[in-house]
Amino acid sequence: MIYTKQEWYTPSEVAVHNMATDCWVSLNGKVYDLTSWVAKQRQLCKCVKVCSCRNKNWFCEDFCVEYCRCFKGQHEYCTAKRLLMTIVAHAGKDVSHWFQGQNWVTCMHPVTLLPTTYQPHGYGMRQLPEPSTRWRPLENPWWLDERYIVGKATARTRPIRITNTLTGSTTTLEVCSEESIYQIMVRYLPHNSHMHSYTWRYLGYALNYSKTLAENGILDERERFNDVALPDNFHIPAILIYFNDDLTEDPPKAKCLCGDQECIHDKCATS
Repeated sequence: MIYTKQEWYTPSEVAVHNMATDCWVSLNGKVYDLTSWVAKQRQLCKCVKVCSCRNKNWFCEDFCVEYCRCFKGQHEYCTAKRLLMTIVAHAGKDVSHWFQGQNWVTCMHPVTLLPTTYQPHGYGMRQLPEPSTRWRPLENPWWLDERYIVGKATARTRPIRITNTLTGSTTTLEVCSEESIYQIMVRYLPHNSHMHSYTWRYLGYALNYSKTLAENGILDERERFNDVALPDNFHIPAILIYFNDDLTEDPPKAKCLCGDQECIHDKCATS
Protein backbone atom coordinates (compact mmCIF):
# COMPACT_ATOMS: atom_id res chain seq x y z
CA MET A 1 0.00 0.00 0.00
CA ILE A 2 1.26 3.49 -0.89
CA TYR A 3 0.86 5.99 1.93
CA THR A 4 0.10 9.09 -0.10
CA LYS A 5 0.22 12.63 1.25
CA GLN A 6 -3.05 13.90 2.68
CA GLU A 7 -4.93 16.02 0.15
CA TRP A 8 -8.13 17.05 1.95
CA TYR A 9 -8.44 18.54 5.43
CA THR A 10 -11.42 18.94 7.72
CA PRO A 11 -12.07 22.13 9.74
CA SER A 12 -11.16 20.27 12.93
CA GLU A 13 -7.78 19.28 11.47
CA VAL A 14 -7.04 22.90 10.58
CA ALA A 15 -8.27 24.19 13.95
CA VAL A 16 -5.54 22.37 15.91
CA HIS A 17 -2.87 24.51 14.19
CA ASN A 18 -3.77 27.67 16.11
CA MET A 19 -0.47 29.01 17.43
CA ALA A 20 2.22 31.36 16.14
CA THR A 21 4.65 28.43 15.95
CA ASP A 22 2.06 26.29 14.14
CA CYS A 23 -0.23 28.56 12.15
CA TRP A 24 -2.66 27.24 9.52
CA VAL A 25 -5.59 29.02 7.87
CA SER A 26 -8.07 28.05 5.19
CA LEU A 27 -8.89 30.39 2.31
CA ASN A 28 -11.15 29.78 -0.69
CA GLY A 29 -10.99 26.01 -0.38
CA LYS A 30 -7.23 25.83 0.21
CA VAL A 31 -5.24 25.24 3.40
CA TYR A 32 -2.19 27.42 4.02
CA ASP A 33 0.66 26.69 6.41
CA LEU A 34 1.80 30.19 7.43
CA THR A 35 4.21 29.11 10.15
CA SER A 36 7.30 30.15 8.19
CA TRP A 37 5.56 33.33 7.01
CA VAL A 38 4.75 34.34 10.59
CA ALA A 39 8.33 33.67 11.70
CA LYS A 40 9.62 35.79 8.83
CA GLN A 41 7.22 38.67 9.48
CA ARG A 42 8.21 38.82 13.13
CA GLN A 43 11.76 39.60 12.06
CA LEU A 44 10.79 42.39 9.68
CA CYS A 45 9.93 45.93 10.66
CA LYS A 46 7.67 48.15 8.55
CA CYS A 47 7.76 51.20 10.79
CA VAL A 48 9.36 54.51 9.80
CA LYS A 49 13.04 54.19 10.67
CA VAL A 50 14.89 56.65 12.87
CA CYS A 51 18.65 57.05 12.74
CA SER A 52 20.57 56.77 16.04
CA CYS A 53 23.19 59.34 14.99
CA ARG A 54 23.38 62.50 17.03
CA ASN A 55 23.81 64.71 13.98
CA LYS A 56 20.89 64.20 11.61
CA ASN A 57 22.48 64.57 8.21
CA TRP A 58 22.98 62.58 5.04
CA PHE A 59 26.09 60.82 6.36
CA CYS A 60 25.73 58.26 9.10
CA GLU A 61 28.40 57.32 11.58
CA ASP A 62 29.99 53.89 11.68
CA PHE A 63 28.03 52.85 14.76
CA CYS A 64 24.70 54.05 13.37
CA VAL A 65 21.71 51.84 14.16
CA GLU A 66 18.26 52.12 12.63
CA TYR A 67 15.38 51.65 14.98
CA CYS A 68 11.69 52.45 15.19
CA ARG A 69 9.48 53.76 17.95
CA CYS A 70 8.31 50.24 18.75
CA PHE A 71 11.90 49.10 19.30
CA LYS A 72 12.59 52.15 21.44
CA GLY A 73 9.51 51.38 23.51
CA GLN A 74 10.68 47.77 23.96
CA HIS A 75 7.62 46.24 22.29
CA GLU A 76 7.80 42.63 21.12
CA TYR A 77 5.92 43.43 17.90
CA CYS A 78 5.85 46.56 15.79
CA THR A 79 2.55 48.39 15.72
CA ALA A 80 2.71 48.26 11.92
CA LYS A 81 2.40 44.48 12.07
CA ARG A 82 -1.29 44.43 12.72
CA LEU A 83 -1.89 41.95 9.90
CA LEU A 84 0.59 39.53 11.46
CA MET A 85 -1.15 39.73 14.81
CA THR A 86 -4.51 39.28 13.09
CA ILE A 87 -3.32 36.17 11.26
CA VAL A 88 -2.08 34.68 14.52
CA ALA A 89 -5.40 35.56 16.19
CA HIS A 90 -7.29 33.78 13.38
CA ALA A 91 -4.93 30.79 13.20
CA GLY A 92 -6.82 27.56 12.63
CA LYS A 93 -9.85 29.36 11.17
CA ASP A 94 -11.28 30.19 7.75
CA VAL A 95 -10.57 33.70 6.43
CA SER A 96 -12.38 33.46 3.10
CA HIS A 97 -14.69 36.33 4.11
CA TRP A 98 -11.71 38.70 3.95
CA PHE A 99 -11.36 38.18 0.20
CA GLN A 100 -13.38 38.32 -2.96
CA GLY A 101 -11.64 35.87 -5.22
CA GLN A 102 -7.91 36.64 -4.96
CA ASN A 103 -8.38 40.28 -3.91
CA TRP A 104 -9.40 41.89 -0.66
CA VAL A 105 -13.03 42.89 -0.20
CA THR A 106 -13.50 46.57 -1.11
CA CYS A 107 -15.69 49.26 0.38
CA MET A 108 -16.40 52.95 -0.22
CA HIS A 109 -14.09 55.28 1.68
CA PRO A 110 -16.21 57.67 3.80
CA VAL A 111 -13.99 60.69 3.05
CA THR A 112 -12.68 60.26 -0.48
CA LEU A 113 -15.76 58.32 -1.65
CA LEU A 114 -13.46 56.04 -3.61
CA PRO A 115 -13.36 52.24 -3.48
CA THR A 116 -10.70 51.02 -1.07
CA THR A 117 -9.78 47.72 0.51
CA TYR A 118 -11.86 46.82 3.54
CA GLN A 119 -9.32 45.83 6.17
CA PRO A 120 -10.80 46.20 9.65
CA HIS A 121 -8.05 44.01 11.13
CA GLY A 122 -5.06 45.91 9.73
CA TYR A 123 -3.10 46.46 6.56
CA GLY A 124 -2.70 43.54 4.24
CA MET A 125 -1.78 44.95 0.86
CA ARG A 126 1.81 45.48 -0.14
CA GLN A 127 3.01 48.93 0.89
CA LEU A 128 5.77 51.08 -0.53
CA PRO A 129 8.99 50.54 1.43
CA GLU A 130 10.30 53.36 3.54
CA PRO A 131 13.75 54.73 2.60
CA SER A 132 16.07 52.47 4.52
CA THR A 133 19.30 50.55 4.16
CA ARG A 134 17.32 47.46 5.13
CA TRP A 135 15.16 47.58 2.01
CA ARG A 136 14.06 44.22 0.66
CA PRO A 137 12.38 43.48 -2.69
CA LEU A 138 8.64 43.04 -2.61
CA GLU A 139 7.33 39.48 -2.76
CA ASN A 140 3.98 38.02 -3.59
CA PRO A 141 1.48 38.22 -0.72
CA TRP A 142 0.96 35.04 1.21
CA TRP A 143 -2.48 34.33 -0.25
CA LEU A 144 -0.98 34.25 -3.79
CA ASP A 145 2.12 32.24 -2.86
CA GLU A 146 1.65 28.54 -3.61
CA ARG A 147 4.57 27.59 -1.37
CA TYR A 148 2.33 27.87 1.67
CA ILE A 149 -0.45 25.63 0.32
CA VAL A 150 -0.47 22.23 2.04
CA GLY A 151 -3.82 20.87 0.82
CA LYS A 152 -7.48 21.53 0.16
CA ALA A 153 -10.25 22.40 2.59
CA THR A 154 -13.31 20.22 2.36
CA ALA A 155 -16.70 21.75 1.63
CA ARG A 156 -18.51 19.16 3.75
CA THR A 157 -17.52 16.50 6.26
CA ARG A 158 -19.39 13.33 7.04
CA PRO A 159 -19.06 10.47 9.56
CA ILE A 160 -18.43 6.88 8.54
CA ARG A 161 -18.13 3.69 10.57
CA ILE A 162 -15.54 1.03 9.74
CA THR A 163 -16.21 -2.38 11.30
CA ASN A 164 -13.53 -5.05 11.43
CA THR A 165 -15.36 -8.37 11.02
CA LEU A 166 -12.34 -10.27 12.35
CA THR A 167 -12.06 -8.50 15.70
CA GLY A 168 -15.55 -7.00 15.91
CA SER A 169 -14.19 -3.51 16.61
CA THR A 170 -15.84 -0.44 15.11
CA THR A 171 -14.15 2.90 14.44
CA THR A 172 -16.04 6.09 13.58
CA LEU A 173 -14.12 8.58 11.44
CA GLU A 174 -14.87 12.11 10.29
CA VAL A 175 -13.87 12.18 6.63
CA CYS A 176 -14.11 14.63 3.75
CA SER A 177 -16.89 14.07 1.25
CA GLU A 178 -14.41 14.57 -1.61
CA GLU A 179 -12.05 11.82 -0.43
CA SER A 180 -11.85 8.50 -2.21
CA ILE A 181 -12.03 5.17 -0.41
CA TYR A 182 -8.28 4.86 -0.76
CA GLN A 183 -7.75 8.20 1.00
CA ILE A 184 -10.12 7.07 3.76
CA MET A 185 -7.98 3.94 4.12
CA VAL A 186 -4.98 6.14 4.86
CA ARG A 187 -7.03 7.86 7.59
CA TYR A 188 -7.95 4.47 9.04
CA LEU A 189 -4.35 3.25 8.97
CA PRO A 190 -3.47 4.34 12.57
CA HIS A 191 -6.33 2.12 13.82
CA ASN A 192 -5.23 -0.94 11.81
CA SER A 193 -1.69 -1.08 10.45
CA HIS A 194 -2.43 -4.44 8.77
CA MET A 195 -5.18 -2.85 6.70
CA HIS A 196 -3.68 -3.80 3.32
CA SER A 197 -4.75 -7.39 3.99
CA TYR A 198 -8.45 -6.51 4.22
CA THR A 199 -11.21 -6.18 1.63
CA TRP A 200 -13.68 -3.33 2.05
CA ARG A 201 -17.37 -3.98 1.36
CA TYR A 202 -20.67 -2.19 1.81
CA LEU A 203 -23.93 -4.14 1.89
CA GLY A 204 -22.03 -7.13 0.52
CA TYR A 205 -20.66 -5.28 -2.52
CA ALA A 206 -16.98 -4.61 -3.07
CA LEU A 207 -16.05 -0.92 -3.12
CA ASN A 208 -14.22 0.93 -5.86
CA TYR A 209 -11.23 2.39 -4.03
CA SER A 210 -10.75 5.22 -6.54
CA LYS A 211 -14.30 6.61 -6.03
CA THR A 212 -15.82 8.59 -3.19
CA LEU A 213 -18.37 7.33 -0.69
CA ALA A 214 -21.29 8.87 -2.61
CA GLU A 215 -20.05 7.42 -5.89
CA ASN A 216 -19.97 3.99 -4.22
CA GLY A 217 -23.61 4.35 -3.18
CA ILE A 218 -22.90 5.28 0.46
CA LEU A 219 -25.13 8.33 0.81
CA ASP A 220 -25.10 10.97 3.53
CA GLU A 221 -28.65 11.06 4.88
CA ARG A 222 -28.21 13.57 7.70
CA GLU A 223 -30.36 16.18 5.93
CA ARG A 224 -33.22 13.69 5.65
CA PHE A 225 -32.89 12.96 9.36
CA ASN A 226 -33.14 16.68 10.15
CA ASP A 227 -36.30 16.96 8.06
CA VAL A 228 -38.05 14.43 10.31
CA ALA A 229 -36.54 15.80 13.57
CA LEU A 230 -34.04 13.00 14.03
CA PRO A 231 -30.46 13.55 15.28
CA ASP A 232 -27.61 13.61 12.79
CA ASN A 233 -26.05 10.49 14.28
CA PHE A 234 -29.30 8.50 14.18
CA HIS A 235 -27.67 6.21 11.62
CA ILE A 236 -24.07 6.26 10.41
CA PRO A 237 -23.30 4.03 7.42
CA ALA A 238 -20.90 1.21 8.21
CA ILE A 239 -18.24 -0.28 5.93
CA LEU A 240 -17.32 -3.87 6.72
CA ILE A 241 -13.74 -4.96 6.19
CA TYR A 242 -12.91 -8.66 5.78
CA PHE A 243 -9.55 -10.24 6.46
CA ASN A 244 -8.11 -11.96 3.37
CA ASP A 245 -6.08 -14.50 5.37
CA ASP A 246 -3.10 -14.00 3.08
CA LEU A 247 -0.63 -15.46 5.60
CA THR A 248 0.99 -12.09 6.25
CA GLU A 249 1.89 -10.54 9.56
CA ASP A 250 1.25 -7.07 10.88
CA PRO A 251 4.24 -4.99 9.68
CA PRO A 252 6.05 -2.77 12.21
CA LYS A 253 4.78 0.79 12.31
CA ALA A 254 8.23 2.13 11.43
CA LYS A 255 8.43 0.16 8.18
CA CYS A 256 6.71 0.36 4.83
CA LEU A 257 6.57 -2.44 2.30
CA CYS A 258 5.34 -0.54 -0.75
CA GLY A 259 8.74 0.72 -1.94
CA ASP A 260 7.21 3.65 -3.80
CA GLN A 261 9.33 6.81 -4.05
CA GLU A 262 6.34 9.10 -3.46
CA CYS A 263 5.39 7.30 -0.26
CA ILE A 264 5.56 9.60 2.77
CA HIS A 265 6.13 6.78 5.26
CA ASP A 266 9.35 6.94 7.28
CA LYS A 267 11.27 4.16 5.55
CA CYS A 268 10.42 5.15 1.97
CA ALA A 269 10.95 8.84 2.68
CA THR A 270 14.48 8.21 3.93
CA SER A 271 15.50 5.64 1.30
